[in-house]
Amino acid sequence: RINDITLGVTSTDVLFHIASDECNANLAPGTRLSRIGQHLVQQRSFYPLFPAAKGTSLDLGRAQEWEMPVQPDILIVPSKLASFARKVCETTIVVNPGQLTKNTTGGTYAVIDVHPTSRDLLETKGYVKQEGVAKDTTEDSVDMSRKEVQDRVRVDIKRI
Repeated sequence: RINDITLGVTSTDVLFHIASDECNANLAPGTRLSRIGQHLVQQRSFYPLFPAAKGTSLDLGRAQEWEMPVQPDILIVPSKLASFARKVCETTIVVNPGQLTKNTTGGTYAVIDVHPTSRDLLETKGYVKQEGVAKDTTEDSVDMSRKEVQDRVRVDIKRI
């Protein structure tokens, strides 16, 4: 957690592993990567496959550590599949920055900018008084900011 943003990050190419094992038919074009990212969020796991893909080094004794304790606002899952940033499950942005290098050439990376919640919005919702003193620090204020995160995030995929 960084301020009001919950991040989830993994280094395993789980998108590629899921895509390799997935069976699908009659799906709208362009929805495959979003759907794979959605699997991770809905199953609340950084690696929802069992058994693990061949060649993947996973310690089954630490399987509980693969679980996502909460739904992240931003989920970063690098993969050799096409780079993307998409909103899934209403409040999560899944980012595949790609690989920094591909063989002997440059690859891609992501620049993620999270803008602060506007003061006008906070005042309208009643979370900040006119003098700048916070009026409400309950869980509701955290929930309100979580719902607004996807509107405050900009993700740029840059090529080297």
